[in-house]
Amino acid sequence: MVGVPRSKACGLCRERRVKCDEIRPGCTQCARYGAPCPGYSRDLKFQDEGPGVRRRLQSSSRNPSSVRSKSSSRTRRGESSRSATQSIREHAMALLRRHVADTSIDERVDSSLVRKSFINSQPQLFSDFVCAAFPTLYFHNRFRSGTDPSFPDYITQNFGTHTYQDASVCSLSSIYLAHLTKDPALLRASRQMYSLALKEVCKALDTEEAFSDNMLSSVVILSVYEMYAQTSRDAWARHSEGVKRLMLSRGVKGSESGFGRSCYYAFRGFLIATALFEDKPCFLDEEEWQEFAAKVRAEDSQKPGEWSAFVDISEPIFMELTKCPRYLSEARTLSTSTSSSPEAAIALVERVTETRNKLLVSVEELRTCIAAHSQRAQGISYRPGNFVGPVPEVFADTSPSLLLRGATSAVAALDQLLASIRIDIATGRMAPSHRIYDITSPVASDETGSQTYSQASSPQSPSSGDGAPRVMTLPFRIVSEISRGPSGTSDQSDPRAVIWLDRIASSMGMLGIQIVQEPEDDPSDKGKKPVRPIIEESES
Repeated sequence: MVGVPRSKACGLCRERRVKCDEIRPGCTQCARYGAPCPGYSRDLKFQDEGPGVRRRLQSSSRNPSSVRSKSSSRTRRGESSRSATQSIREHAMALLRRHVADTSIDERVDSSLVRKSFINSQPQLFSDFVCAAFPTLYFHNRFRSGTDPSFPDYITQNFGTHTYQDASVCSLSSIYLAHLTKDPALLRASRQMYSLALKEVCKALDTEEAFSDNMLSSVVILSVYEMYAQTSRDAWARHSEGVKRLMLSRGVKGSESGFGRSCYYAFRGFLIATALFEDKPCFLDEEEWQEFAAKVRAEDSQKPGEWSAFVDISEPIFMELTKCPRYLSEARTLSTSTSSSPEAAIALVERVTETRNKLLVSVEELRTCIAAHSQRAQGISYRPGNFVGPVPEVFADTSPSLLLRGATSAVAALDQLLASIRIDIATGRMAPSHRIYDITSPVASDETGSQTYSQASSPQSPSSGDGAPRVMTLPFRIVSEISRGPSGTSDQSDPRAVIWLDRIASSMGMLGIQIVQEPEDDPSDKGKKPVRPIIEESES
C-alpha cells in the first residue's frame, strides 16, 4: 500500500518526529533529549480511529490556524532566541498529548485492552511527565546523580515490581493528563489508581518495605498527585509529612547515596514549602542535615556538568532558606505566649537578621553568576572579576534563576517578619533604669564589616504591671505559590498550567512567599511598638 510508514526509528524518535540514528541499545537522540530510549520494537496496536479523526476534523474546522502552526513550529526550531527549557517543554507536552490520543480507545470495543494499553504506557509516560512538569529541576540537576539513576529513571526501571509504587505512578500520570486535557475519563482513572495506591501503601507499611527507597518515592509521588488533584486543602501536606517521617526514620544515611539522594534532591524544596504551610520548623535546618547539605555542596561542586558551577552559591542559599520556617513559627509563638521575654525577641531578631544578611550577599553573587553564564551561552568571553555590562534583574527560568527568585522573596518576607514583632509598652510601673536596643540601626564593625547592635541609656522605661514588657507579634498569615494552587488559566499550552510545581521546587518552596498582616480588633494596639526599632529591658 502506498504511503505506509516503514520507519525503523525508536519509538520516542517516531513520536518526536526526529531522525533516529538507530544506534543500539539506545539512540543518541534519546540520550540528548534526556529520556531513556524505548527501543525499536513495533508492537501491533488495534485502535478505533473514528473518534480521534472526528475530533481532529472538528478541531481543524474550529481553528484552521492550528495546521499552519505545526509547520511553522518546525521552521522556528532552529531559532537561537528560544531557550533550551522551552524546547524541552514543548517536546514533552507534544508527547503527553500523543499519549492521550494513544490511550483514547473506545471503551465499548474492549475495556481490558484499554486497561492493558494504559498500564503498559506508564513507564514512558511517567518519564515524559517529569520532563514536561519539572524541566529545570530535572535537567539542571541531572549532573548530581552521577552514575546513579535519576528519579524518573529509577521509577521506570522498577515499574512492575511493587503494586503500591505502580499504582502511585499511574495515579500521578493520569491526574497530570487530566489536568492538561480536562478529560473526565482520565480523572476517574486517576482517582481509582490513587485509592488503590493508598490501600497498597498502607499494607506495605507493615512489611520490610516500610522504609525502602520504593516506599519513599511512592509517598513523594502521592504528595505531588495531591498538589494537582487538590482533593482537600491540606492532603498534599499530609503526604509530605509522611515523606518527612520516612526521611527522619531512615536518617541522613538514607539520603547520602543512590536513589535516596535523588529523592532528597527532588523533594527538599517541597519539604520547606510544607513547613511554611503548616507553620512548623523544617527538619532540614537541624545540625545533622545542615552538615549533610555542606557535604552535598562539597561533592556536587566537583562533579562534571554545566550547572555544577552554581553549587557553591546555591547550596548555602538553600541552607539559609531551611531556617525560615522556624523563624516564622517562633515569631507566631511570641504572639501566643504570655511569658515571652524581650531577650527571646532580641535573639530571634538577631538570627533572622543574620540569615537575611547572608541571603542578600548570596543573592548578589548568584545574580552575577547567572548573568556571566548567560553571556557565555551567547559566546561572550568572561573572566572572573571582569563581568561585562550591567547585571539583569530578570532571567529566563533555570534552576539557579528560580532559586534566585525564591531567595529574593525570602529576604522580603524576613523584612516583613522583622517589622511584625512588637512589644507592649502600656503604662505601668516605672523601672528605675533600663537599656535600649536599637536593632534596626546596625553598626558595621571596622575590623570585620559585620553588623552589631548599639545600646543606649534612657532615663526611664514604662513597663507592664509586673515590671516586664510583653513581647508579641502582629497577627499574620503566610501565603506562597503552593498555597495559591495551580494557575486557573484555561489555556492548556500556558506554561503556568504545566510547570508551576517545577517553579516551586526549584525556588526551594519560597516562590511568592508573603507575610500578610491580619487586621487587629484590639484598640490597645496603639501601645505596641516594633521590637526591631527599639526593645526596652528593665534592669533588675
